[in-house]
Amino acid sequence: MKNKLNILLLTSFLLAVAIYFWASALHSKQVGDIPFDLSVDNSEFVVCDEEYIVQYYSAGTYYKGGEKAIKTELRELITQLNFEKSGIITFRFVVNCNNQIGRFRTKMVNENLKPTSFRYSNIKQMQETIKNLKDWHAGKWNNQPLDTYYNLSFKIQNGKITDIF
Repeated sequence: MKNKLNILLLTSFLLAVAIYFWASALHSKQVGDIPFDLSVDNSEFVVCDEEYIVQYYSAGTYYKGGEKAIKTELRELITQLNFEKSGIITFRFVVNCNNQIGRFRTKMVNENLKPTSFRYSNIKQMQETIKNLKDWHAGKWNNQPLDTYYNLSFKIQNGKITDIF
């Protein structure tokens, strides 16, 4: 009886240790994290807490006026750019606790959701236009502003931007 109890306790302990390390690994490296990269990021853009950047939807990060205001401010970009194919371009970036944006990363897929690429000059112009959006509001937790990730996606059809979401 004592042997069975010892085996049960040892098994429980090992299981608890495994769960702890698994949970630690999940917490420390989230899919989509954007670590600072000197080769592409502006060193003047700083986050308030490098270890704690959350998703925008869990913290209430927003742009003043919402999606409608973003579309209105990007209207010129929408009508100006021409693309060689259809697909979706997603910009993922950080809105820091001071309402500034930076650390841009881009993902591009074709209409079949397969990875693709678009003309670099168009991507650069889109990113610079997004950087000019100035009414970001950082998310909050316990009434304290914090750093959050944000996504803006552009749907391209027949060479033109048809939607921003």
